Amino acid sequence: MPERTPPSSTAARSALAVVSFLVFVELCSGILQGSVPTLVPLIGAQMHISSGSLSWVNTLPLLVSGISVPLASKLGDIHGHRRMILITMAAVAVGSVLAATTTSFGLLLVGRALQGLYTAWLPLDFAIVRDRVQGRQAGTGIGLLVGAVFLGSTLGAVGTGLLSQHVATARAMMWFPAVAILLCLPVVLLLIPESVTRNRSHIDWSGTVLLSTGLGTGLLALGRGSAWGWTSATVLVLAAAAVLALAAFTVTELRTAEPLIDVRLITGRRLAPLYLLSFVIGIAMFGSQTAGSTFMATPKQFGFGFGFDTLRLSLMALPTTVAAFLSAGAASRLLRVLGARTPLALGFAGFTASYALIALAHSAPWQFVVSGVLAGVGLGLVIGALPVQIMGHLPADQTGIGTGIYNTLKALAGSVSGAAFAAVLDHNLLKLPVPGVELSDLHGYVIVWTSCAVICLLGLGLSLVIGRAPVTTGQTSLRPVEALSSE
Repeated sequence: MPERTPPSSTAARSALAVVSFLVFVELCSGILQGSVPTLVPLIGAQMHISSGSLSWVNTLPLLVSGISVPLASKLGDIHGHRRMILITMAAVAVGSVLAATTTSFGLLLVGRALQGLYTAWLPLDFAIVRDRVQGRQAGTGIGLLVGAVFLGSTLGAVGTGLLSQHVATARAMMWFPAVAILLCLPVVLLLIPESVTRNRSHIDWSGTVLLSTGLGTGLLALGRGSAWGWTSATVLVLAAAAVLALAAFTVTELRTAEPLIDVRLITGRRLAPLYLLSFVIGIAMFGSQTAGSTFMATPKQFGFGFGFDTLRLSLMALPTTVAAFLSAGAASRLLRVLGARTPLALGFAGFTASYALIALAHSAPWQFVVSGVLAGVGLGLVIGALPVQIMGHLPADQTGIGTGIYNTLKALAGSVSGAAFAAVLDHNLLKLPVPGVELSDLHGYVIVWTSCAVICLLGLGLSLVIGRAPVTTGQTSLRPVEALSSE
């Protein structure tokens, strides 16, 4: 049974104040998420990095997320969710300052890796909301947090674009998200109350090591397979090590009384489809992130692309983030009135249409705008509904780790698909006479977009078969999302 620690003096803060401060955190998180992708082409041009290698600017933080979020979420359930937000935020601040000051691509990747810890904030925020906010207001609070991410992403993209008109280097523009994160630290330290629900279990360190080893070696093999050779001894050894480590992790978690990730919980009949959809949405969100910006930044003389600079790339991100912000606000209401199937199915339908459109038609910017709106509507609906649906089936003392798994699967999907798509882009290169300059050809981009469309179509099919019946796991009754949303 979960234990509750004595409430602190900050426990008397109103639900509105709690949600407001957490919204500010997610707003700054969104600024970080929205600003860096628009800088990827400029980073490549100024550091002479190929399109495939550039993918690691977005892929590496996702890999770190996949490894760290389960641990951070579990520690939050045990020691306090606010405490873990503060610790991870300090690391993100260090990474942000490093990214803004270094001239080395290697150190830039180190900074981006530290920034990857930001993905722990949302599940930790969800846990605080569930702990401090009651009934229907909890669902509304979650919707506001998700909306804040999209609004922050819009501010990050546009702000970076405007900043690019006054400063010339990507490094200088990196200060924008760095300052946002630094402003968050005193807010978390002084204004956000600690959660009071505690899970008195212990950290499964053996599971943590096995999971980290499996994910790290697997992603390294996938990301460098094109450069090292897919049948090379190094890649084969790394792939085998990943499979063995993940298999050992699964066996260990099933035999451990207090596992890092409760395999039985996440593979249950009701939660498994939701977690699988978490993986699919991660591919839809992150897999082609680098492909879109590098395509639009490619000079027109190569037969495709628009030659967009940082400002124009940031403006092209607006339709997606605005549509996502608006649709996220409607997701919880649709979920409450129509159940899980409708917002999830509509969301994946929007994503499928978006990728299918851009795979077939990519000769004009307006086609990317229409595709972006479709993707934004799909993103807002899925991200607004999916975590609420998952939380409805979780015990209160496992909210952090349960929603952390959701974020982890999204990040892992982005890492795996990002690395795979980077290999595709690196395999399909234009033959350029300029030494040190490498650009993917059109065929590589079409493969990426078509693959995303097919995967999102599978997500649409899965979302249509999700049921709404209550579920019971072991001795713990898990409430359906309808109860959580309508109390």
